[in-house]
Amino acid sequence: MKIGIIANKNFSEQIDPFFRKFLEWLNRHEVDFCVEAEFAGVAGYPRGMPLPEMLEKAELLIVLGGDGTILRAARLMGKRQIPMLGIRFGRLGFLAELSGKTWEKELRDILAGKYHIDERMVLETHVNTYDETYYALNDIVLLRSPSSRLLTTEVFVDGEYMNTFRSDGIIVATPTGSTAYSLSSGGPIVTPGMNAFIINPICPHMLSNRPMVISGDCGISIRFREHSDGCVLSFDGQQDTPVEPDTLIRVRRADHKVSLVRSEHSNFFSVVRNKLNWN
Repeated sequence: MKIGIIANKNFSEQIDPFFRKFLEWLNRHEVDFCVEAEFAGVAGYPRGMPLPEMLEKAELLIVLGGDGTILRAARLMGKRQIPMLGIRFGRLGFLAELSGKTWEKELRDILAGKYHIDERMVLETHVNTYDETYYALNDIVLLRSPSSRLLTTEVFVDGEYMNTFRSDGIIVATPTGSTAYSLSSGGPIVTPGMNAFIINPICPHMLSNRPMVISGDCGISIRFREHSDGCVLSFDGQQDTPVEPDTLIRVRRADHKVSLVRSEHSNFFSVVRNKLNWN
């Protein structure tokens, strides 16, 4: 099995000591691997491989860094998804499977085939003023400009009028994204395997405006009508696109999914209890 290694170069100081030990471990266990060129240059590894070439050759991606790095890798892969295994380094995260401190035994089992694939829904977004398709694993977020004025958004589901929200913005999240920005905005936790979207206004002016969970088979349309300032549409909090008043944003479930490698003993509820410090 050919393994590709992607890492967050912004955390190179944390990852570097582990990275060298990790490569020694892979060589000792005769694992065939390649390292993304961008991180290889930062880490001083001489044989980096350009990402497009890596995505053609690798059968498994090991992602060093955390959830943000996994989100980046998923976006860069687009429709050609390769199973990903995350190794995290501190901070809160729900996507990375292994810890940088306790990874060896679990990785040995995974390389021996003792794992399962966890498939996650992806959002596909079209903006009528751009000739481009955007993908997001967690969420798309429409945010108001820095002014203090509330954003007024009209939301339609399968062409049927749902509601007009006056708020700081609006989140459309996948079940994966239910534990991200949507959770901090009062949204529900949705189990990853559900075919569902969460529509969640951010700090709505009316207390009666609540998050709503709808079928993932639906199409969502969002339009905002404010004429004073523009807004920003954010994809997984990593890619921002400016949008102007009367822009129509269409969101649907993408045809492809993101594949995450999980150990045989992985359990979503155990992860949630641990990350949220439930008793």
